[in-house]
Amino acid sequence: MEPPEGGGVRKKPKGAAAAPPPPAVASTGDDILGDIFLRLPDTATLARAALACKRWRRVASDPALLRRFHSLHGPPPLLGFIMSEPPPRAFAVRGPDRRFVLAPSRGNPHHRAAAAAADFDLEDFVAMNPRSGSVIDEWLLRGYDGGRLLLSYGFIEYEQLAVYDPIARTTYLVCRPDIMEFDFEFVKIHYALLADEADASFRIVGAQFWNGRVRAAVFSSRTDDWAPLPFLRAPEPWRMLDGMRAGRFAYWQSNTRLQCWCEDVERSLVLDTTTMEWTLIQVPFPKKESYCVADMAEHGGLCLVASKEQVVQIWARDDNGGWVIKKQVSLLKQFGLLKKLRQDEWMKRVRILAVKDGYVYMEFWSIRKPHSYLLVLHLETLNLRVIANHTTEKYRGPAFPFFMTWAPPLLSPADQEELLLQG
Repeated sequence: MEPPEGGGVRKKPKGAAAAPPPPAVASTGDDILGDIFLRLPDTATLARAALACKRWRRVASDPALLRRFHSLHGPPPLLGFIMSEPPPRAFAVRGPDRRFVLAPSRGNPHHRAAAAAADFDLEDFVAMNPRSGSVIDEWLLRGYDGGRLLLSYGFIEYEQLAVYDPIARTTYLVCRPDIMEFDFEFVKIHYALLADEADASFRIVGAQFWNGRVRAAVFSSRTDDWAPLPFLRAPEPWRMLDGMRAGRFAYWQSNTRLQCWCEDVERSLVLDTTTMEWTLIQVPFPKKESYCVADMAEHGGLCLVASKEQVVQIWARDDNGGWVIKKQVSLLKQFGLLKKLRQDEWMKRVRILAVKDGYVYMEFWSIRKPHSYLLVLHLETLNLRVIANHTTEKYRGPAFPFFMTWAPPLLSPADQEELLLQG
């Protein structure tokens, strides 16, 4: 009981009824703080503000605020690219090296500061999650989505997964799926990370190819458990690598180009993450061409974006279920700088990395040179950004753009409830 202004203790009159509790009202302070956050210029500034204290983090982590923030400020900005060497082969004892290539911030110091402070080399992550005993005694990068990295440690049946935010330095550990649908523990599982940018939740889809069948399961951070998915028959050969996110789709490529003896057919295993239905497609171009799956509403949803020599092609379904080219962009004819790089530095090959929010992310590279150029092409306006990748080592393995997103820390369901109660 608080003392009155004049000192002493105010006594309660005898027989007086207890005062009713004050009516519950909304936290106007949090509402005002949320309105201030909505006026911040970009995601990087919001993320830095959210790390100031627990209350700011709680307000900035509200899913409704994040959805409104993204609707006002557009898609998350590009922070850079993560490049890596090819995945380790059989009997390898070391993992592939990685490299982060910063995208120009265009005068925004918060983007450069966020990239400089991020743990892209995983030094802090490894220090917080030490492991030992595996043949490849290090954490391997398996995928990316929504500002978070999917990592793994261990071999096959002893494998452990981790979803890591290199900016907030938060980790969520996940065990390998142990369900009856995975009958062969000695067969590798290939994963795809599906992050929800509006909150801390995520899903991991694990797919296993064996004897002409694809078995799969999905992990949800909301339930903290794995659940089986329907199996699918898929013809061999299948040199499957880890999957990638493409809008509402997740996909795995057969990579038949890596096997010279097989037929000249490339396939892609696609999962619609809203209906959890599988689709097995055969691409309409030779297996040697670089491509990715895309979710493009203006072309009916499921599309393919490929590069034929230096021409970017957009393939969409026709009325008969086949494929038709909807758009082509000749990079050398459209952009004189790329033509000059082709002549002066032998840059010849175009690798399609991803398609997101109307942009195509690519790598312009040469088999004769270790360095390359990362391209960001807007398909409607044909505006092009060229980012130099100055390196003396070749990074020809998985690569993807990294976007400056902000989501709440990766908390368990119990921790999320506790954080809400504190609010």
